[in-house]
Amino acid sequence: MTSRPKRLIVACAASGALLLVGSTAAQARETGGANRERVRASSYINPDAGLPTENSTVTPGSDCFRPDRSDTQQFSDPGSTARNVHNDACFLMGDRMVDGPASFESRGVGSISACPDPDGAGLGTATLSDTNGDGRMDLCFQTGFQDKVNTAGNGEFHTRLNNNTGIAGRQTVVFCSDSDQDGCSDETVKSTITIDWNADGVPTLGNGGGQIGLGSFLSNLINNLLSSLGLSGRGNG
Repeated sequence: MTSRPKRLIVACAASGALLLVGSTAAQARETGGANRERVRASSYINPDAGLPTENSTVTPGSDCFRPDRSDTQQFSDPGSTARNVHNDACFLMGDRMVDGPASFESRGVGSISACPDPDGAGLGTATLSDTNGDGRMDLCFQTGFQDKVNTAGNGEFHTRLNNNTGIAGRQTVVFCSDSDQDGCSDETVKSTITIDWNADGVPTLGNGGGQIGLGSFLSNLINNLLSSLGLSGRGNG
């Protein structure tokens, strides 16, 4: 019989109640103080190693602690999600995973193609919506992290991103603590990934739709290096 970890309430200023995975209670506040740990968000692109959606341009081993936050991806065929990108995320307090309501919010080209229920038949729920009426799903709200018996990815939040429109450009996806279920613009505990979509999935230096400007290329490179060192070049992670 598999035992599940206990979840204890942790106060988190400005982002609502979060739950700490573990057996002892701790208090976290977004602005730290003496004897307080800071809850942070960490979003990353999952390389999906060994799966049909395996993404060879993503750093092997990319995860919440060593995130790769930028990718260049080939369009999916019209009507298909075959080349979707797997975006995962965590709330972290030190090296511990923290639970709580969260959203993935997409802007730019592309859309959110999957927003899985976090615990199957349990009390957790997920809601996928089109907030601006343009016909593309852009907000995935989940009441908590994945918590399924004997399932890989527990303790993390999951979503899938896709672009089958043939429109090149950048998709920016923000993951955040979202107790009021209205997206990430008013939140402070958040983390961002970017995907540059084009016809062949090959990174290109230059300007124009679907190409990566030199400044953006260098910025992505620096952010990934900082992330690998446990630092961050993008605000909260």
